[in-house]
Amino acid sequence: MDRKFLKLFAGDDTCYLKSSLTGEDDERGKKSAQYKTIYEPVTADLWKQHLSGKTRIGIKPEKDGKCSWACIDVDPHNYKSYSEKKYVDIINKYNLPLIPVRSKSGGLHIFLFLSKPGNVDKILKKLKSINTQYFQALEVFPCNKMLNMPYFNMESSMEFAFNDKNTPVMASVFLDIAESKKIDPEDFYNYQVQEYDVESDWSHYPPCVQKLIQEGWSSNNRNNYLFNILVLEMKKNTSLSVQQIEEIAQQRNLSVFTTPLERNEVSALAKSVHKSSYEFQCPPKHPEFQPICNKDLCKTRRLGIGEATPEIIDNFENITYIRDPKNTFYEFDYEGQHVIVSPEDMKDEKAFRVKLLRYGKFWMTLPKPRKGPSPFELLMKGIVEQAIENEDHAYVDTLEEERYSMLKDFFESHIEQDKFEKLKDGYVILDTDTNVCYFKKITLDSFLKKKGSRIFSTTHDALRMLGCVRKEYVKKEKNVWCVEMPEFVSHTKLKSKKSKTVSEIDNDYHEKFRSAKTEADIQKDH
Repeated sequence: MDRKFLKLFAGDDTCYLKSSLTGEDDERGKKSAQYKTIYEPVTADLWKQHLSGKTRIGIKPEKDGKCSWACIDVDPHNYKSYSEKKYVDIINKYNLPLIPVRSKSGGLHIFLFLSKPGNVDKILKKLKSINTQYFQALEVFPCNKMLNMPYFNMESSMEFAFNDKNTPVMASVFLDIAESKKIDPEDFYNYQVQEYDVESDWSHYPPCVQKLIQEGWSSNNRNNYLFNILVLEMKKNTSLSVQQIEEIAQQRNLSVFTTPLERNEVSALAKSVHKSSYEFQCPPKHPEFQPICNKDLCKTRRLGIGEATPEIIDNFENITYIRDPKNTFYEFDYEGQHVIVSPEDMKDEKAFRVKLLRYGKFWMTLPKPRKGPSPFELLMKGIVEQAIENEDHAYVDTLEEERYSMLKDFFESHIEQDKFEKLKDGYVILDTDTNVCYFKKITLDSFLKKKGSRIFSTTHDALRMLGCVRKEYVKKEKNVWCVEMPEFVSHTKLKSKKSKTVSEIDNDYHEKFRSAKTEADIQKDH
């Protein structure tokens, strides 16, 4: 059996975590432990010691960017009243390819097993989306940490798996379940996560409220926890009357808390929230929320700590943006129409309505709240935040193409060969012996201004992109920039000759009849 566990939990086999319980519990009822990393190989014999109760081990799942197992580490906010049944029921209801196992500390490790090693990043991305939808755990493995293994002292282990009926199973049965639930990595990457439909708008709830509703609560701080629940209810429906919010408060009080608050206490809290439209209580000011808080995730939720985005945003699908040096456009599918809007169309609700009318859609004005920002502005903010760049029109590619064209034009329109006396007259001089171009900074600056370029924020930006180097003196000319002849410039390099006879068919013959611009003329042009 030790070899089967070694194979099932194959990971980083160069070291392992050795742990032991201290016999103490923290304020949440979580069992405390001491840890030590041992830099020795993970072997079948080590697993034998673990299963026999001699050495408790932890293993890191990832190795060389691959892993064959992963885990969602559910850390309850209250271990004393915690029950794994809700999570087991979720796994069964949605037919998730996961196995729940009681952890050393009394929480739950929800394992994923793959039929062969898969890409860590892709596995994490999908597992995190599953966690966000169903479990709201703060830690998902692999995460460059070691995880304690199940079935320590397997004959009397408290770290056992649960079957579909929420019944603890022996180690041999766990191995059979793990084999039956293995999933191919490619199938897991493409796994379709179903929406958790326990309540309407559930996926938009703050993680702390989700935890309270999902797990319940049996300890202190009931007032503060109910407060956040009621703030959520008001965000869901700002038109709730005092009577309606009181009724909801009484129901939540009975369903969430093992020992409910007094009815009059709940009524007073409901009236206070309704009257003042408070915001959520969060750590560090309210440390009691720390174990169930996920601020980064909460910011992304429509009903989280950010301003509530109007529900109609769900009608906007496939939101992308296209950006070029002069403008940005947003695209989305709305009620069967593919719509393209500019920032001008999004500046106010009237402009947006006019734009949608061109697509045969009439936009109804969003109802204004009693206070707070405009719902339309929040909608536009949500569209901008959700938009992803259109891969067919990547800004980086567009920018590089325009930079290329701009600089090619500069060199080809200004270049002269070996006539360094023309540097001060606004020319780019090519030294045909070294294939290096020389020019004054003012020459490039004047060109960029004349072209009205928005590609480069400054002339220095263009110099940096070309990799130009400043020279103190070149051919008696001060402050000159130089760069090796860019490959994209179409210019024929002349071969050096010791002597040359000039005839009427040569350009140099006519040079003396031309009036060259003086430095003063150049300055006047600029």
